[in-house]
Amino acid sequence: MAGDWIKMRAALTTCPKVAAMARAIGMEEEFAALSRHSMRLLVVGGLHAVWSAVNEHTADGVMSNAYAEDLDDIAGIDGFGAAMESAGWLVADKSAATLTFPNFGQWNTPAKDTTAAERMRKHRAKQDVTRNTVTVTEPLRVTVALDKTRQDKREEEIPAAQVATDVSAKRPTAPKILWDAAAGWQGITDEDRAEWAAAYPGASLETELAKATAWLKANPAKAGKRNWRLFVVRWLGRCQDRGGTNREPGRRPDEKPPPQVWRDQYRPAPYRRPKEVEELAAVLKIKDEQ
Repeated sequence: MAGDWIKMRAALTTCPKVAAMARAIGMEEEFAALSRHSMRLLVVGGLHAVWSAVNEHTADGVMSNAYAEDLDDIAGIDGFGAAMESAGWLVADKSAATLTFPNFGQWNTPAKDTTAAERMRKHRAKQDVTRNTVTVTEPLRVTVALDKTRQDKREEEIPAAQVATDVSAKRPTAPKILWDAAAGWQGITDEDRAEWAAAYPGASLETELAKATAWLKANPAKAGKRNWRLFVVRWLGRCQDRGGTNREPGRRPDEKPPPQVWRDQYRPAPYRRPKEVEELAAVLKIKDEQ
């Protein structure tokens, strides 16, 4: 079907636009350990997820009611939408809340455009009828179609069973957390603080929130996020994995001190002259005799 696959070049990892996106995303601290080739493979995987969503949910390569930050959630990579826009694969219009993917329809058939799929289905149905057609010469020259009933049944559309939904059974959603440069963090409840303190005991919440505020002000392009709760949880998780807020340089807070080496406890005996040795041996011999 048209919506089940998309076209992607085999040599997409060597595309200069992919390299530009990898450099832009690789500046994030969480990707510092990845190689350049690994970053390119990460970008290609994100492009596959984003283009698949565009192919599924748009008819002309224009996604409505969407922002560039929404592509971060689809790709699972922070800053992916901004990097895609800088590479020329995305045109974001914040005032109209639309995302335009240039030349997307040139290589892919969106899911809503079923013209090609419909033509293929009709062509195959015509071939099936031709194969099942025989000519009768006696007593009259007529053409009849065999298995017409089976063909009709195969083309019938069976409606999907309706599933009853219970609105009251929906799980309650957590209060929304907001942030802006003027007001700071808003919507963090006491329950959130208690939950985060239990999950990330090594992270000081107030200190880490202050660090996050300073980082967001220094990176205004990243301040357009929508899911701030996820941002805080990821921030605290990275802090906990690196040893907590008040960690010692080069050592985790829960790490035990290194064991002492026997050389550190060894103390050589003092040097004694031969005469002193004889006197000490005589004293020890007297003690043994007693």
